[in-house]
Amino acid sequence: MAQSNRNEKVEQTVDKVLSVVDDYLQVDLKAPLPQSSHRRAIDNMLASKGGSVRLATLFLLFYWTLVPDWNKRDIPVGIRGKYGDKRLAEELKRRNITLHDNITAFGENLGWKGNVRAFDLASDQRFSAIADLGALSVKEVEKVARYLAKRFAESQVILNALPDVGDEILTFARARALLSQLVALPSEGHIQQFLVAALLEAHREPHGYEIRTHHPHASDKYDATAGDIEEFYEGHLRRAYEVTVRPDWKNRISNFKNKMDEFNLSKYVIIASDISNDPEWGEPAEMLMKLEPYGRDIAVVDINEFMNVFAAELSAKELRNAINKTHEFLMNDKLCGRPEIIEKYANEVSSWLDSWS
Repeated sequence: MAQSNRNEKVEQTVDKVLSVVDDYLQVDLKAPLPQSSHRRAIDNMLASKGGSVRLATLFLLFYWTLVPDWNKRDIPVGIRGKYGDKRLAEELKRRNITLHDNITAFGENLGWKGNVRAFDLASDQRFSAIADLGALSVKEVEKVARYLAKRFAESQVILNALPDVGDEILTFARARALLSQLVALPSEGHIQQFLVAALLEAHREPHGYEIRTHHPHASDKYDATAGDIEEFYEGHLRRAYEVTVRPDWKNRISNFKNKMDEFNLSKYVIIASDISNDPEWGEPAEMLMKLEPYGRDIAVVDINEFMNVFAAELSAKELRNAINKTHEFLMNDKLCGRPEIIEKYANEVSSWLDSWS
């Protein structure tokens, strides 16, 4: 049987780069700050080199974290091709990252054809930034690599789903219509959850709260999270939300009660569809009878009523930001990244805008 020429460390490096970039795209994480000389070496490289060198440097730094004894002279065998430079460039392009200037294969662009062992990075002035870093510990290399990954993530440019429209377009009634249309889109809960998260973020962040959302199909237990959406203040979890378009939440209220106890929460909010029209939950007295036995402050809210409140509460600018933030959530691979849902969402926003332009 023929042996594969694929280099597992190259593939693992690409996976790690993409995972770290995705982390920085998903939430406003702070990158660890390298010491000043290391940071300047990276910043100077970004300012003076082209996309291929930038992306190759990103790759090599993360390769260094996985192969600590790398000598900084040898180009990793297998770096070129569909598992290495091409995959990394294609995946960053798909994420709308721009810092690598939309190249398709940095190894080919840099002339690394044939036997990569014939090249010496230490004598290649294009990679002087790596030489300038000197001998680093694994921890220090990780800091530099993540700092550069953060810069790549910051270069993401996404065309807004909703362009800059004025207050006369995003009135309460029109915004309410748009939100209800978006909530009604079949999306396995993706659009509904991310829209709730984006509206909460628009409303809460000016007051110092941080909103975190997770993949709709992720296990809360596996991810050690309190719910689909979590609300933090000064680093402490204050509240959790379950957003669902399925009726099975009614059989899981004891689970939410347990989460409140596990995470020391004073309130848990369930945002579900068709609450208002449900005879067992739509009437306050009926809801009281169902929730009172749990002995916890559990709120059950109709998702359309939630949308109506925020359509009234938020300004046109805040609503526009929330619509576009939802689009960003959908485009993030760690949250969704499914083209059919992204397209469905963008088309619905565009169709709504057609009605008022």
